[in-house]
Amino acid sequence: MLGAFVALRGRREIFAGALVALGAAIKAFPIIAIVYLIYRRHWTAVASLAVVLAFLLLVLPVPLRGFERTWHDLEKWGAGMLKYNAAGVAQRPMRSYTWKNQSLVGVANRLLRHVDADAASAPHPPIYANFADLKFATVNVIIIGIALALGILFIVVMPQRAMRTAESDAIEFALLILMMLLLTPLSFGYFFSWLMLPFAVVTQRVLARRDLSLLWWSFAVLAILAFTLLLPRVAHTYGSVFFAALLLFVGLSIELLRCKRENRRASAASMIPIPQVSRFP
Repeated sequence: MLGAFVALRGRREIFAGALVALGAAIKAFPIIAIVYLIYRRHWTAVASLAVVLAFLLLVLPVPLRGFERTWHDLEKWGAGMLKYNAAGVAQRPMRSYTWKNQSLVGVANRLLRHVDADAASAPHPPIYANFADLKFATVNVIIIGIALALGILFIVVMPQRAMRTAESDAIEFALLILMMLLLTPLSFGYFFSWLMLPFAVVTQRVLARRDLSLLWWSFAVLAILAFTLLLPRVAHTYGSVFFAALLLFVGLSIELLRCKRENRRASAASMIPIPQVSRFP
């Protein structure tokens, strides 16, 4: 994904789409980035993503598996991955709603439904962390509402194409990474190694601007993550990593909105004509 972002900045959309496709072929959830590419009208990157992903999933395995078995494998994998019901998500129903899943889907079901938060472990008395006992359909409405709110916030703070800069793109890419972590149905602990990019952006912004407002957001995020180190099972059960990523998303959204306004003012100032003073009456 980092390579794809660099390629997008360098206007190498074919390469960017191919890298996203490679990530999606290895671990499915990076395919979410196609929504961003479509919104930003990176049509070449979208086409490249589709072609390369089709090649990796349908053409590359054929010499070893044959076309019929390759197609069967893809159908079976797709049916398993797209499964979502009250019992679980995809091919891992026992882990879907446990403390290990830090996605919006996992945390919402764990906190709003009466489900075992540690079902994947050896036989044990059920552990519940829910604050309410809502119906599965009601929880899904809440999940969709929160996802739409995050998406709308992302769109609102994104600058227009003509106003984009290297700094705004860095924040935008960090927000995209956070969106992918939060909204993918299964988001286990190792996924959040991706937080390195948002934290790198925060560090760069703080050093460049010498503004402590974003730093305070980061302190709050680090405090939540520190609690996760002290009491990992308890913290994860109540969605500590999810809420840390969500808080970081809000802080970076505010920062991108500020960056957007600064770029707009700078652009407006550059368009103000400078009066020419004549030396002669």
